[in-house]
Amino acid sequence: MRSANRVRAALRASEGALRRAVFASSHIRDTLIAQRELVDRYRTAGHEPPDLTAYELRVFSQNGEDGVIAELLRRCGVGNKFFVEFGVENGSECNTAFLAHTMGWSGIYFEPHAPSYEALEFRYRNNPRVTALPHAITAENVAERFAAAGVPDEPDILSIDIDGNDYWIWKALDGYRPRIVIIEYNSALDPAVPLVQPYGQAQGWDHSSGYSASLAALEVVAKQKGYRLAHTESIGANAFFVREDLASGLPTEVPRRAANFAFSGAGWHPAPKHPPEWHRP
Repeated sequence: MRSANRVRAALRASEGALRRAVFASSHIRDTLIAQRELVDRYRTAGHEPPDLTAYELRVFSQNGEDGVIAELLRRCGVGNKFFVEFGVENGSECNTAFLAHTMGWSGIYFEPHAPSYEALEFRYRNNPRVTALPHAITAENVAERFAAAGVPDEPDILSIDIDGNDYWIWKALDGYRPRIVIIEYNSALDPAVPLVQPYGQAQGWDHSSGYSASLAALEVVAKQKGYRLAHTESIGANAFFVREDLASGLPTEVPRRAANFAFSGAGWHPAPKHPPEWHRP
């Protein structure tokens, strides 16, 4: 009887989590569409938005990344129509899916989790432009993996979302100059203070607020590599960086957002049970 009760409780919890995820997804999409319509009304009165927030829209991305990518490509131009993304799970919700599905771009997905990779590979099995590879990306192997996969020196978009070592992987990636870099940051940290989780401690996300790097830490790497912060989306999950030689058409004002998970109807991440030893880059 106890086992049956535990199973029923687990099923109820799973169903509740699914309902919350569906609500959050629908809530984000509806909010962004309404936001876009309202911005257009302000534009008719001669009031132009100061940054890229008004361009956020969601089709396949988790939040408003799809719309921001489209606007950045419009302003900065398109190169070889090639993307690289890792941390995509089964590919149903990621930053470059719209480019792969709808815009006919070429690209490479890296996904080491076997069940997720199998679903991802099946999704793109009949798309000759897109390759899914079952490899984990680390600071030690990122350049080697890119070379073996045939990544061009200047892909249009690099998207990094692995819930921990994002900072270290971008820092280690030499010899490649993506036009746009999308990278997750820890918006629970002060966006003005450069803090990063030590590489050896960054072993994935425990669903707490103790992971990865602050926005300011990523800006340190960006400056070293010749990139400028272009946007942080409304949730406070992803930051967009553009290569300096392509950034002349970007807004001068950039929001440096702290955590705003309530925007999606989601709750706040709890404090970690074992806080990381934050380092300054």
